[in-house]
Formats: sequence, C-alpha cells, structure tokens
Amino acid sequence: MAGATPQPQYHSLYRACIKDAAIAGGDLMRATLVRALSELPLQAAAIHDVVDRNLLLEAVGVLKERQSALATAFPQALLAEFAQAIAGDRDASLSFDTLPLLGDEQLQENAELVHGAQALEAAVRPQLAALESALAAAHLTPQGGERRHPLRPEVYARSIYRLARQSPVSPAVRRRWLRYLPPLMAPELVHTYAAMAQRLQPPAPSQPMALEPGVPQEARDSATQLTIRELRKLLSGDPGEAADDGVIVFSDSDFSHTVPAALEMVQDMRKVDQLLLQLRQRQAAMPGRGRDSLAAFREALRQEAKRPAQALGLEVVHLMIDHLAGDPRLLPGVRDIVRDLEPPLLRLALVDPRFFSDREHAARRLLEQITQRSLAWSSPEDRGFSTFMEGLQQATEALLDAGGTGPEAFEIALSALQEAWDESQPKGRRNRERAVRALMRAEQRNLLAGRIAQQILDRPDAAKAPPEALAFLTGPWSQVMAQARLADVTGAEDPGGGWWVVQAVLWSVQPALAGRVAGQHRTLVARIDDGLASIDHLPADTDRWQNLLSALRDLALSTATGSALRAHEPEPVPETSNTWLAPIEMHESGFVPDSGLPHGAADPDTLPPHDLEVGAYVDLLGEGWERWQLTWASPHGLLFMFTHASGTTRSMTRRKLNAMMAQGSLRLVSAHPVVDGALDAVARAAWRNSSSL
Repeated sequence: MAGATPQPQYHSLYRACIKDAAIAGGDLMRATLVRALSELPLQAAAIHDVVDRNLLLEAVGVLKERQSALATAFPQALLAEFAQAIAGDRDASLSFDTLPLLGDEQLQENAELVHGAQALEAAVRPQLAALESALAAAHLTPQGGERRHPLRPEVYARSIYRLARQSPVSPAVRRRWLRYLPPLMAPELVHTYAAMAQRLQPPAPSQPMALEPGVPQEARDSATQLTIRELRKLLSGDPGEAADDGVIVFSDSDFSHTVPAALEMVQDMRKVDQLLLQLRQRQAAMPGRGRDSLAAFREALRQEAKRPAQALGLEVVHLMIDHLAGDPRLLPGVRDIVRDLEPPLLRLALVDPRFFSDREHAARRLLEQITQRSLAWSSPEDRGFSTFMEGLQQATEALLDAGGTGPEAFEIALSALQEAWDESQPKGRRNRERAVRALMRAEQRNLLAGRIAQQILDRPDAAKAPPEALAFLTGPWSQVMAQARLADVTGAEDPGGGWWVVQAVLWSVQPALAGRVAGQHRTLVARIDDGLASIDHLPADTDRWQNLLSALRDLALSTATGSALRAHEPEPVPETSNTWLAPIEMHESGFVPDSGLPHGAADPDTLPPHDLEVGAYVDLLGEGWERWQLTWASPHGLLFMFTHASGTTRSMTRRKLNAMMAQGSLRLVSAHPVVDGALDAVARAAWRNSSSL
C-alpha cells in the first residue's frame, strides 16, 4: 500500500464514515449496556469463585447506575480515540520503552483491555475483513499496514478504556468493564462495518490489492510465548534474570581484546573493495546466510542460553527482525540487510541485555540509522540509493565476519557508515546548514516585525488610516524596521528612521492630516525605496507599493473631508504572506511561497499534527511524488524545512504546510523510528499472550 495513490473521490466519504461512526457511538453504547445488564448477571451466576462472581455483579450494578452518563459520554471518547488512531496512535498504543514504567494495576487493566479487544475482533472478523478490503480498494489504508485504520475493533475497545478511566469507579469494576463490555458491542459493530463497506464499495469491480508481504500477524504473535511481565523483567535488567556477563557463546571470539582486521579495514573506506572480496570468498561459511542455516543458528543459541532472560532476549530480537523484514516501507535490499543482522544481534542479546533498555546502545543506533536513513528513498532506482546500499553492505559484511559478542563491533560499524554517508553528501550538509541559517534569520526578523506591526496598529493616528496603507506598514515596512533593529549595533532608539516613515505615511493618506506632510513627499519616497532595498524587496513589488501609496496621498490631498468620495481607486494591495522571506533567504532554503492558497484554507496559527516532528519522512507532490524528510522546524514553529536524499532543501511556512496536508499533496510515510515500531509490535504480541493466560 505504501506506493498507492488514494482515490480523491473517497476522501470525503471516508471522513463521513468516521464522523458517522462517532455520532452513532451513543446508540451503540446504549445497546451494549442493555445487553450487558441482561447477559452479565447470567455470566456471573456461572462463575464458581465467589469473589469474582460478586465483583462482576458489582460492575453490573455500577453500569446500571451510570447507564445514561456512559451512553452520553461515549461518542466523545470514541471521537478522541479515532483522532489518536488517525494521528498515528503511538501515544494510545503500547510502547516498548514504556513497559518498565507501568505499575501492576496498569498491567492488569491493559491485559483485560487486550482480552476484550480480541474477543470483539473475533466476533466481527468477517465484516471487518470486508471493510478492510473496501479501504484497500479505495487506497485509504494508512501507511505501514492494512490493520492500522481508525475503525478497527481495538479502537472501540480503547474508547471503553478511556470512558472507564474517566468514571469514578474502583479498579476492580473498571477491569471487568474492560473485559466484558467490548465483546457485547459486536452486534452493532457488525452492522456498522457492513454499512461502511457498502458505502465505500467502488462503482465497478477493481483488482484486489496485494496484502502486506511477510508473515501474517496472527502467525507472528503465536510464534512467541513472551508475556508482559517477562518482557518488563528483561527491560528493567532484573539481576536475577539478566544475562550472565560471564557467558561467552563463541569461545573463539576475542573481540573484547582486539579489533578484528575486517573492522579496522572498513574504517578506511578506500580499502573496502579489497575487504569485500575477502568477505565474499568466506561468505558461504558464515552462519545465518540461508533460511535453513539461520534457523539452525537460532536453535544453537537457544541451547546456549543459561537464564530465562537470555532466552527472552533471543526471542525479542527474532520477533523484532521479523517485523522489520516485513515492513513495506523498507525497500527489499534494506530488508535483506536487516535479515543479515539477525545473527550478530542474537549473539549480542545473549550477553548484553542493555540493547533492549538503552536507546543509545550502539547496536540499536546502528539498526535505527540503517532503517531510518533508508526511508529517504521510495524506490531502488532513486538517485543515491545505490551509493547508500554500497556502504551499508560493506559495513554489514564486515560486522558479520567479525563475530563479536559485545557492542564494540556495532560501534565501529556505525562510525564507518556515518563516515561513508557524510563523505557522500558534503554538498547536502552545506546546503542544510546554509538553509537553516537563512530560516533562523527570517524567523527572528518575522517575530520582531510582528511586534512592530502591533505597535503600529495601536497608534492613535492609525485608527482611521486606509487599510491599504496599514497593509504596507504592518507588512513590508515592519520587516524593514525589524531588519534595521537586528543589524544595529549602536543601540539607537529608531535605527534607520523607520518610525518617521510610519508617521509620514499615516498622516499623508488621511485628509485631516495630509497637509502636515505635504512638502515631504520626495523624502518619503526615497526613504521607502532605501528601506525596502535593505531587505532585498523585489523592485516590482516596491514600485507597486509606491504607486499605491502615491494614489492614497493624492486622494487625501484632494479631499476636503474624510467622507468624500474617491475620484479613482488605488491599485490592489500586493499579495503578502504572514511570514515573509527575502529573495536570498528563499533561494538558500528552497522556500515554497504561500501564494495561491485560498484565504482561510489553512489557519496559520494551527500547528501541524503532533506526528509531524523533526525526523519524519513524507511524500511531497510536485511533478510526481518525491520522498523528503523533515529535518528542521524553527523554534517558534513558523517555518519548516525538508531535505531530499540528494541534499536539496525545501522550506515552507506553517500555513503552507497545513494547506498541503489538507489538500493531500503532503502525506506522512513514517513519523517515528522504524525500530521503535518493531519493538512496540513485540510488546503488543506480549500483551496478547498475557491476556490469554
């Protein structure tokens, strides 16, 4: 799905489906509660444990008391969860790195939530499959997997969790709501899914889209016996469970005492061809190169594990690699490299559990750099990808040949890759640095210009000034005054005499005041020309402003009172942007102007979605779709800069960014590190296993 282009005619229909689903949340919850009050007492009667039976009956009693309030509040909870899911759902989903922070109560609640969500999904699976097929056919599936759409059963279950957390009930009652209520939603959700699938059905038969390559999710999850408690022990470095520092899996490896020659050579990229030849000659004898040998290698390491945490570490690495190798955002060559890294990562996991708990661990940073940097290309044919892969393959081969068990090999491989990548893009690095300097300068000037513009509007003599004159003073002229202040080193109160121009313009365009500055016309024109030249204002725009102000002055002088009709209208106000850049700043940063945006199309004060953070990859639509990375955002959020794999930069205002996202000409590819997502998937599999115990 990563390369599919959404069908525009389905966008509004899809949004309507989501909106209607949220509105229908009240009726859905009312029906669910009626079913709960009828069926749960019968289920309680079948529970042999007296305590559990009474707790379920208590939960039913609280449901009855709060029936109306829960039905009223559920649409808002559902809408909030839809929003979380649309934004990427990372905050709402289980994160690998947050496991050590969860208390026992949270663990129990999440286990009940997972259990309830699974039961709901099982009850609606046929209708869910039909809906997901319709979403795929309309190219509305989110990047990264068919099962990440906001309408999935898990989101409905999480809405109950949100509602339960907001209700004044005991933890014991809340846990039973989380377990028993989601499956009772199934009859209504079946009808909801069927109706949505019908609405999204294309008018003519279309070719079914291929599902995400790799192992099915159910098969992946069933392959692990991880539970959350075990995983949390592994992450916390429990001394009783951690790997034994004295365990050496490969006794023939003396990496901790001497750096292998292969890694010394890879640091000198000029010798890399000789190194690659040597490694290829020994490639057949290396462990884990084929499917059968890799399986045998995993089994051999499992036999070497002497503690439970070691076995768990091996399992986490295997599942993480499995998820990464099935990630459709990674190009096939990169997925092959990831598979090749499994043997050294397995060896590492056996002796160094810090890989899981330390985000700065060399092996984790290496894996993250490989996967994240590879997202800069959407096709193997893209310019620069072959160079990227050459360095990556060379360092990977050397790492495999080293056979070390500690983090040092990964540190050296990472340094070698970083050096190779830096050497291949010196121009790109200089371009980014120059662009950032230009944008920082522009933002600083724009912020100061905004304050000056407000001071101009607050003046008493500005109250009756024509809007065209105010547009000039609060637009280009406030930029001139801001630039003069930033460049001034003398501490002058009014560097450049900008406030004199403000007063002269305001008086010259108002009939009641124009006579006071009637003899200063030529001086005013010269001051304006010099000021606009100081910020490299385009001469054509300068002429248009001068003509407009001249027409306003003529009208003011020829009018006896402010209420007289104008003899002729001045030229239209030149188009301006909330955030202005000088031509040289636009050139250095690849600035995309705001021109062409309909007024009000994107609120300039609206921040982009929280998922669009520095480091995120996006596809931008120009002559075709191109892959860019958000590499810089200004401190005050006025300007954003994207970088292409070629080193080219493109920048835009917040208003332009929001407009492109709303128009669909900017689409998110990856908001968070790929490795983090794979580890989070392992954690979710552990949750599922925990809930089945």
